[in-house]
Amino acid sequence: MKALISNRRIATRFVNLALGKSICGQGGQVKDDVPIPTISPDEILVRVKAVALNPTDFKHLDFISPPHSILGCDYAGVVQQVGSAVKGWTPGDRVAGAVHGGLFPDKGAFAEYLKVDADLAWKIPDEISDTDATTYGVSAVTAMLTLNVRHGLPFVQGDEAAPKDEAIFIYAGATSAGLYHIQIAKAAGYKVVTTASPRSFDLVKAYGATAVFDYRSETVAADIVKAYPKISKAVDCFSEGKSTPICAEVLKNTGGTVVTLLPNGKSSVPGVAYEMVMAYTVFGHPFQWLPPIGPSFEAKPADREALVRFYKVLPTITHILKPIPTVKQKDGFEGIFDGLNKLRAGAVAGGKLVVEFST
Repeated sequence: MKALISNRRIATRFVNLALGKSICGQGGQVKDDVPIPTISPDEILVRVKAVALNPTDFKHLDFISPPHSILGCDYAGVVQQVGSAVKGWTPGDRVAGAVHGGLFPDKGAFAEYLKVDADLAWKIPDEISDTDATTYGVSAVTAMLTLNVRHGLPFVQGDEAAPKDEAIFIYAGATSAGLYHIQIAKAAGYKVVTTASPRSFDLVKAYGATAVFDYRSETVAADIVKAYPKISKAVDCFSEGKSTPICAEVLKNTGGTVVTLLPNGKSSVPGVAYEMVMAYTVFGHPFQWLPPIGPSFEAKPADREALVRFYKVLPTITHILKPIPTVKQKDGFEGIFDGLNKLRAGAVAGGKLVVEFST
């Protein structure tokens, strides 16, 4: 099968990491002789029809992925084969989800075929397109993990919860992750306070934001505290530069926790703590980046159980948790490379980059 395979040596990855940019070419190649993955009794084999792109994909390609790893996390496709112990799936079912791409030689979404744990995928409803289905990957899973698991908000069920007299702060609400955070928090009954550029104010409100503030304003934290002085929960969907300290300032009156998606220092605000989530913990296995000296991450069975629960109910709640806007790229691997270059350059606006595979 064809697949996008990493090929950077560790020295190049360390240089890229130190420089904060990519050198020595695109860092991967499409190979057409990659073996189709062999599934275990508890897995399904998926013929991939569409993928979505995330910043983590180019970061794996540039800094993290060991040679010969298959890249890509978010996918949608059709079940090709079912493991002997699997129940609930049959060949031909439409399927979507996310995998830990970029770390293994036999698992990644940027390939013609993909193996997946059968209970870590969801059935696509008829009214959801393949490209829309791909957006429920890393971005939606991260929102579930930060809000339902780390912050303890109730999981989305068949109906939205009764409104609460409590607000939550989501920094960078117009990002892919931000839009899913807004929807999950609103469905849990929370007032959702967020930041965005003025051009995205209408977008975040359409997805459920109660109030939106211009992230570029020098007084953004003070303005939010003045309007919403009792916020104790925040998620930083940007997690770079001043974004996390701004979140901490928003929580200063009551204290609380800012959940971040990247490491971004330590809190200097009394009573406010930072906690970073690593979405890959939902897959239930330990892993290490840049071995043998890079950081290691323990398996978190509770995170995996949360993903099983989320994907089991997801087909019934897409009217509440709606797909986010998409921007279609060229078909196939050319579109993936073009899209990753746009993400590297920070030149993505208007939606999640998605790519279809010709069949």
